[in-house]
Amino acid sequence: MNEKMDAGAVSQRMVTVAGLNMHVVEAGSGTPVLLLHGFPQSSREFSRVMADLSRSARVIAADLRGAGQTDAPPGGYDADTLVADVIGLLDALGIDRVALVAHDWSALVGFDLCLLHPDRVSSFVAIAVPAPYIRMTPKLAGAMMRAMPHLWFQWVIATPGLGPRLLSRGRQRLSYWLLRSFEVGTIPDDDVEAYVAALRDPAKARAASKLYRRVILPGFMNVLRGTYHGRVLRTRTLVLFGADDNLIPHDALHVSPEDATDLTIEFVPGGAHFLVDDNPVEVARRLRSFLELPGG
Repeated sequence: MNEKMDAGAVSQRMVTVAGLNMHVVEAGSGTPVLLLHGFPQSSREFSRVMADLSRSARVIAADLRGAGQTDAPPGGYDADTLVADVIGLLDALGIDRVALVAHDWSALVGFDLCLLHPDRVSSFVAIAVPAPYIRMTPKLAGAMMRAMPHLWFQWVIATPGLGPRLLSRGRQRLSYWLLRSFEVGTIPDDDVEAYVAALRDPAKARAASKLYRRVILPGFMNVLRGTYHGRVLRTRTLVLFGADDNLIPHDALHVSPEDATDLTIEFVPGGAHFLVDDNPVEVARRLRSFLELPGG
């Protein structure tokens, strides 16, 4: 994976899921915990967290479709296929039920997974993404309007041709900017270089654009439209937000028990959107506590 974990404690392999070759990193034994990365990252994101959790759990970090060392086919960048990828991975690994941890856009997939396949997820931790039950208020509407200029990059990345070109070519200023503009701590330089290098593959850059166009932006709009209201989340869930992540007012993250029967929200100091990188020690501690893993 990288030098942050003892190489002898980690195994890496390719797992075929419905024709898709997925890169998977595993460590430890015991309760299975699946870690899903955000954009524009890969399984490397969780290396330091894995080093902690693998002392008492079977920890699996996967490169999702189009990212890291996993295939980047022309299609499949839609919510249903991405959920099917995760279910197929669990089946291929022989895991009936898993504790799920997902950051950024993969948390959107995680919420869908919990709603569509509640029998496969024992507990869920969403990082830096709210539960999809936000109710629009004048205060929230004002905050979102103020935030929109700062989210210009989402529509740029989603634009066919333009997005892939800016992510993959030349000095890749957009790719570097994405990884350096939303952190409180510092994403390790070797990780940044690995993420940026992956986007030099034209297929990976096109996959990133399609992901924004077909999953991230539509998913964001579905949340704002209230599409999820009436679909009750029954999976035990923790939402972790960086205390310095101010895109959404913290009081707007509240979720009614009518929408989610067992959901907790916690704010982690010393972190923003790239919370796993900003404060991996505290993230690991809170994951261990919520997932009820022994040791520390």
